[in-house]
Amino acid sequence: VIPTGIGLYRQGVSKASTLAFFISTPATTVTTIMISVGMLGWKFTIAEIVTCFGVAFLTGMLALFLLEKREVKKTGKVNFRIAEVSNMCALCENSKNPGNSSLKEKFREMFHYGFIEMVDDVGVYILIGLLTAGIVASLIPETIIENYLGKGLLPLFIMVLIGTPMYICSTASVPFVAAMAAKGMHLAAGLVFLVAGPATNLSTILVIGKIMGKRTAILYVSSIIFFTVFIAYGFCLVGWI
Repeated sequence: VIPTGIGLYRQGVSKASTLAFFISTPATTVTTIMISVGMLGWKFTIAEIVTCFGVAFLTGMLALFLLEKREVKKTGKVNFRIAEVSNMCALCENSKNPGNSSLKEKFREMFHYGFIEMVDDVGVYILIGLLTAGIVASLIPETIIENYLGKGLLPLFIMVLIGTPMYICSTASVPFVAAMAAKGMHLAAGLVFLVAGPATNLSTILVIGKIMGKRTAILYVSSIIFFTVFIAYGFCLVGWI
């Protein structure tokens, strides 16, 4: 996600759109959604998707008004980064025309992707997540999780602060959250962990600070923490999760 997002930014995409891309992409992959539905239910998965896109949109809007408009006001001009359109067109012209595949070939490709490629891509992460979930379920007492990660705002801030600096794989985190929820953690706390964790880690924050500026990195992290907790707590108040 980091190389792709920085590449888009350097080719002319705004800071607001780039930050929204960093937030929305990691936690909304097809595999993560499928595993979330299977292990945490469709209501939780809908809340996760809505929270993810909501945080991405709100963070992008903040970046638009607080960063980009401020830069225009300060310098008196818009800093456009023109992409190399000619190179992009050349790539389009050189791309191969796949042609019309037969229905049999399409089904073969579909099954190959679903049962071979996807298993190769995420199988290891799912096993890691299940192993972590097993360790959590066997070693951490339920009373500790219920006391510190139950209902309320404090568990949300605890989980979002735990997930923010760590490198978290969204797919492998789902079994971990499911195990924690079975031990007494409120699902809202798991929601902020699954949304904020994959979008923020130390390397991402450092790259954003170096390429896009320290002000952008501060806005990125603070917006994710605040908006994720805010939206997740809203789902908790209305009884959705």
